[in-house]
Amino acid sequence: MTDAVPDSPAPDLAVVIPVWNDAEGLNRLLEQISQLDAVSQVVIVDDASDTPADPATMGWTADRLGADLIFARNAQQRGAGYARNRGLKKVTANRVIFFDSDDRFTPEFAYLMAELPRDGFDFCVFAHADSRIAQAGGWGPLAGDDRLWERAGVFGALSELPAEKVPELIQISAYPWNKVYRTGFLREAGICCTEIMVHNDIELHWLGFLRAQRILVSDRVAAIHVVQRNGTRLTNRSGAERLEMFRALDPVAKEIAKAGPIFTVPFAKFVMALFHWALGQLAPQHHESFKTKIRTFLARHLDAEAFSRIAAAEPDLAERINAHLAWQPCEMTA
Repeated sequence: MTDAVPDSPAPDLAVVIPVWNDAEGLNRLLEQISQLDAVSQVVIVDDASDTPADPATMGWTADRLGADLIFARNAQQRGAGYARNRGLKKVTANRVIFFDSDDRFTPEFAYLMAELPRDGFDFCVFAHADSRIAQAGGWGPLAGDDRLWERAGVFGALSELPAEKVPELIQISAYPWNKVYRTGFLREAGICCTEIMVHNDIELHWLGFLRAQRILVSDRVAAIHVVQRNGTRLTNRSGAERLEMFRALDPVAKEIAKAGPIFTVPFAKFVMALFHWALGQLAPQHHESFKTKIRTFLARHLDAEAFSRIAAAEPDLAERINAHLAWQPCEMTA
């Protein structure tokens, strides 16, 4: 028998939901939220869907939802980062989570919110399940994230992340929906999403970890991330918009340089893994431009001291970085 969710104070959580051409998913998510006592506000920002994903047309009201309901629609498509930032401005709750329209809460989320304080923390990062693992009969994140959770030593329902473990857990996938933020922290620290079509959550994730004074962690699997292979989601795009990731990476690289040497290797590992993954997503005609941008980025942000630190800790990683730095466009290799 599942234990009863402990009594908790009145709900004080905003869910900000960007949506684009996914009214069906949004409707399912709103149905789920209506059964969560923890939510006090839902802010939906439609990023210029072909048919407006207006909750009112689906029969949703604040009374039915059990929470304040705010709907806004962008005049033109600006991406989930812009939609999340627009939604955040409308949040009045003390805590906020950014959730995608096709992702799902698990029953564990109610327990997490009952345990989570209203203040006295900057954000709480929690465990999640990936739909690809679930479809294969497992339960939890992808193997790489799972290893990072283990190395960070996160076991138990809710605890404070020790400062020495931040460089480990900061390397998990830069998702916006596996964290409950204190709204005031995001505003006071000036943290938001990058307003680009894809990779817009990199700044939110990395700057959150770097600027937070108190991070809480929970190994409760409180959400399911749904991955649709070959779908129409923005994350599946293969065009030139993916090259705009450097607008998100540049501010983080500058912050890493100020944060101290303990973050040099973790950030290098993150960006190199991101570059490798993105290269596999990109259409071939964009490969050369992307490699040029990678080389420029690495040359700008890795000085001799940082590279020496990487080479000492991760020789294979240093080799891959060197390969990118040595790369030349086709017209220069003839």
